[in-house]
Amino acid sequence: MKKFIIQTVLLILVIAIAFFVYRANPSVSNLPFVPAATVFREVQINNAKLKVEVADTAEKRSQGLGGRQSLGQDEGMLFVFPSPGTHAFWMKGLTFPLDFIWIRGGKVIDLTPNVPPPASGQPDSTLPIYQPKQDVDKVLEVNGGTIQRLNIKVGDMIKTQ
Repeated sequence: MKKFIIQTVLLILVIAIAFFVYRANPSVSNLPFVPAATVFREVQINNAKLKVEVADTAEKRSQGLGGRQSLGQDEGMLFVFPSPGTHAFWMKGLTFPLDFIWIRGGKVIDLTPNVPPPASGQPDSTLPIYQPKQDVDKVLEVNGGTIQRLNIKVGDMIKTQ
């Protein structure tokens, strides 16, 4: 009985220490069962401000906006890549049209407006692939029609806060 009490106290002590270490510095946790916190930022293009979810890990970039039913008017997802490239996108799991804003070094370098969602029952193997004409380090996905509504053009500067 005494051995059981000592083991229980030690286990509680280890759990408490781990909890306090995590609370003091949550970035130390890369455990697969601890979900990564969703990060939101504000992006300014011309005079418009958009609230964007940041997809800065392979898992977040892979999921993207797939499975969502909608996106707010001034919302989007900012895909951040570790290095520039012609990163490919598709519309798997989407139910609404998107605009792709291709970015390198804080500057719009390409635009792909009004990308339609897949047709109901369309096989993944037939989904079109979308890529920029040049290497990019970020891609901003927003509702279809946003490029036109906000008068976004190649060469516009983008500020992330």
